[in-house]
Amino acid sequence: MKKTLEKINSLVELGIIRNYAIGGAMGQFYYIEPSATYDLDVMLHLNRIENDLDPLREIYNWARKNNHEESNEHIIIDGIPVQFLLAYNELVSEAVDNANKITMFTVETYVMKQEYLMAIMLQTHRNKDLIRLVKFIEESDYDKSLLENIIKKYKLTEDYNSFKEKFINNA
Repeated sequence: MKKTLEKINSLVELGIIRNYAIGGAMGQFYYIEPSATYDLDVMLHLNRIENDLDPLREIYNWARKNNHEESNEHIIIDGIPVQFLLAYNELVSEAVDNANKITMFTVETYVMKQEYLMAIMLQTHRNKDLIRLVKFIEESDYDKSLLENIIKKYKLTEDYNSFKEKFINNA
């Protein structure tokens, strides 16, 4: 994982990626017990987009030039399947911009704050995300007021209240 993170950081140094944050189940790993996953989700902002129909082209060109295999939507970087995703909406964009800078395997990297991960799980509303959201609420020491502000800002209050009614005792 160390080499994978170093190579992701090199994309920032090369000016291809402006900033990024690890999200998904690997992002969750930093805060609570991990759930099963096999890939690393990297949400990002690019410095430039040369082709609107193929915005990640520069990353894939870098991967080919550096002999990193492609497998479906992943680039295999030192054995780790990495899925690069543009920040696809305002919530994810804000999550990338406000990520926590951490050190993982002696490499500085960025992980989405848990409150943003939680809001994204609520927004995507997939079963596996709702299960993870329950784990966050039960196991993590998150900032409740920050989560509530994010939920309110992105108009997720009704979804959150419904979620709490169904899944959280005494919420």
